[in-house]
Amino acid sequence: MISQRARYAFKAVVALARAKPGEGLQIRPLCEQEKLPRKFLEQIVLSPKAGGYITSRRGRDGGYELLKPADKIFIGPMLRSVDGPIAP
Repeated sequence: MISQRARYAFKAVVALARAKPGEGLQIRPLCEQEKLPRKFLEQIVLSPKAGGYITSRRGRDGGYELLKPADKIFIGPMLRSVDGPIAP
């Protein structure tokens, strides 16, 4: 079973995959676009960031963007980075 936390993380990563390369997507537009709670999403993006899936930049032109190409991101490893080990 996939947690709500993982669902939100997947939605965020998919939105980042749709964004233009090299252009960061900020939390506010990401939340509005995907209809996600802002406070919760701010905590959720830390897991994919620590897992090496996304990066962030500060400043006016900052935001979040993918570190890997979208076709190189697999659901299983990302799910483990967000939710921890998957029990059978």
